[in-house]
Amino acid sequence: MDALTNTDHKLAVLLIEDNPSEYSELKNYLTHLNFNIVLHINTDQIISTVCKNTLADIVIINTDTPSARTLQELTDIDNKCPLPVLVFAKQDAREMIQSTLKAGVSAYIVGEIKESRLRCLIEVAIERFKQRQSLLSELKKTKTQLADRKIVEKAKGYIMQEKQITEQQAFKLLRNMAMNNGQSLATVSKNIIEVYHMLEHDIK
Repeated sequence: MDALTNTDHKLAVLLIEDNPSEYSELKNYLTHLNFNIVLHINTDQIISTVCKNTLADIVIINTDTPSARTLQELTDIDNKCPLPVLVFAKQDAREMIQSTLKAGVSAYIVGEIKESRLRCLIEVAIERFKQRQSLLSELKKTKTQLADRKIVEKAKGYIMQEKQITEQQAFKLLRNMAMNNGQSLATVSKNIIEVYHMLEHDIK
């Protein structure tokens, strides 16, 4: 079961602050709420590298305002090892909020941190992260399907031209080849395209 959906799992938090200390108010809140702080580091550190080497379920950042470097680090996290990211900031800037959301931040909270709201905010950040990942997965799947369809259409065109058959016959031939070889239509189509390209190259 995924750690983010397992209610029995003690969420592991990577806590990042401008001035981390044993007396951090946010750290004390998280500990009191029974979250597991796996690491407490400074915003100056290379966050993306730390994330890849730390088994955290969520990243929580407490800063005056996210720096350009921090935003780049968050973008790297989003691209290489996606995690829910909750940012607490003291300064309210619309441009900054937009920038952090583009960097993959799940929630951006401005103002005083209250323990009574902390668990709810973490849950919201996790849910938003899961929704975003689901949308990105669907988008990737759709793009792959469109790319595969183009490949199949191209292979059909080669077969129709070579064998002087109809589109329906070419598709049936492709489908039979895929079934006989235990491969997808896209894989068989790619192989056919590669063969035709090699033949065209040899003729030239």
